[in-house]
Amino acid sequence: MAALPQQQQQEHCDTPRTVQQVSAQVAATLKQHCIPDSNLEAEVLVRHSLNWNRAQFYASLNESLKPSTVDRVQAITNRRLSGEPLAYITGHREFYGLELSVNSAVLIPRQETELIVAAALDYTSALHTEPITIADVGTGSGAIAMALAANLPNAQVFGIDLSSDALTVAKHNRRKHKLVDRVCLLQGDLLTPLQHSVDIVVSNPPYIASDLIARLSPEVRHEPRRALDGGKDGMEVIRQLLRQAPSKVNAGGCALIEISPEQSDTARKTAREQFPRADIYVLNDLLGLPRCLVVRT
Repeated sequence: MAALPQQQQQEHCDTPRTVQQVSAQVAATLKQHCIPDSNLEAEVLVRHSLNWNRAQFYASLNESLKPSTVDRVQAITNRRLSGEPLAYITGHREFYGLELSVNSAVLIPRQETELIVAAALDYTSALHTEPITIADVGTGSGAIAMALAANLPNAQVFGIDLSSDALTVAKHNRRKHKLVDRVCLLQGDLLTPLQHSVDIVVSNPPYIASDLIARLSPEVRHEPRRALDGGKDGMEVIRQLLRQAPSKVNAGGCALIEISPEQSDTARKTAREQFPRADIYVLNDLLGLPRCLVVRT
């Protein structure tokens, strides 16, 4: 066989072939594009390309990969470089200990939203009704609804969303976590599909001001705008929800609504207009920022 030209020989030798080499190259590429946690993301992308778990990945670091497999890894890496969120590429996101399926029809569950789940669980300890009834408004993937149902065996949870595509994702997660009997999914706008009042209303509504959407990171701009855009001041959906809430929250119940930190004062004032006798305050997230509006009736 004729020898390759020196340049081609060098390119051939430099081409990564083992799992470890490919993963290192992906990590370096991600780092060059200023993507945080590049080593971890590289591992996830390679594992996703190969459909491997972590144990398989680390047991096979020296295994050689076919060129077609390397091409598949590169294609998936290019999606990440274009700004597509890692969760959309893999189709999964962990939230409050549950692995949830996600796609571009739903907002990717965030760690800060776990505060709403924790606050709701804490509040239920003071309730003496059974079953406890909860409505998750704008349920999306069903993250909050599934987390609450999984942790409250005596609760009946209603997940509400206007998007049929989002509800398809939520239905998948409901089946996945065997919560079909305790999570009822309803299509409609905010609390309007709910035929009766509940003990707790929870929501991670759109709360970003419309003119700020274009300034968001490429990753966030891949997410559904309807799940992000809160109107001119980011408060439009929150106002609508608070206007509907008085007739939908039982006496002695509460509403827990995620907000942007700068909306803390406005959100409390708006809540006071609808709930003049309620106990109203805001919980801070792990960074010490105002994140969850609490209305205790």
